Amino acid sequence: MDKQRVKVVCPGCQTRMIVDPKTGLVIHSESQKSAYSFDEALEREKVRKDKSDDLFAKAFENEKERQSSLEDKFHEALKSKDELDEPPPRPWDLD
Repeated sequence: MDKQRVKVVCPGCQTRMIVDPKTGLVIHSESQKSAYSFDEALEREKVRKDKSDDLFAKAFENEKERQSSLEDKFHEALKSKDELDEPPPRPWDLD
């Protein structure tokens, strides 16, 4: 360490700075290059969006199939209601 300069490393971004101790001004700074680029971030976001679109489409199809199945069961129950002419037993009549 030089007597006229102080070397400091930022804990957040790992930038190395040389500071003048008398004025507190940064004389020189040297930041580390990030291994993460904007193009990579954009590509990852596109992949994430495509996956979420696929999941949504699959969930939508599953819901349509479930709705169709429930409607079929409902129509079957309506058809078979005539077969049940007698009312169901009441709990207090079972004693």
